[in-house]
Amino acid sequence: MLTNITHNDDEEMLLCFDECGNVIKSSPRSIVHQKPYKIWHAIVNTWILNNNGAILCTRRAPHVSGNPGKWQTYVGGHVKAGSTFYETVVRELFEEIGLRVKRNDLKLVEKGKRRDVMHVYESYATLFNQDLSIINFSDGEVSDARWLSFEDYQNSKNKNPDEWCNGISLDQYKKVCAALGL
Repeated sequence: MLTNITHNDDEEMLLCFDECGNVIKSSPRSIVHQKPYKIWHAIVNTWILNNNGAILCTRRAPHVSGNPGKWQTYVGGHVKAGSTFYETVVRELFEEIGLRVKRNDLKLVEKGKRRDVMHVYESYATLFNQDLSIINFSDGEVSDARWLSFEDYQNSKNKNPDEWCNGISLDQYKKVCAALGL
């Protein structure tokens, strides 16, 4: 049985790919996120560390549709149609926490594909050594932020896994530290 799915013309259109990684016609978020997932789409994430190697962890606002109230180890989002991975990193960092970055401040850590969620991703890292009081949650997607050492993050996630929606593995953490020269 086929279901006719409509979407709002104002809905966010996402950058999409075929199986080989070629850009194809963009699709609305509601179509891309239909289960079972069938459309490859682009996302970015950025881990933010300070000179001590602590990770900036942010809490998703209680009203957001995905993982409300949960902690995460990175800032990120979907790449919109007509945008690049880099442009999306810059936009998401500013929208979610008010952080402005320059190209030289961002280090590409890894890129690849996750078949389970049909993501084509790029992961970045940047240093941030200013006081957390300058962080601004302007788009309302994030409600809180705190610094955690890698060990404290692991302990928190192991003790309260339901409070976390994404993470950073030891291998990823080492790659981030290396990329940032820590």
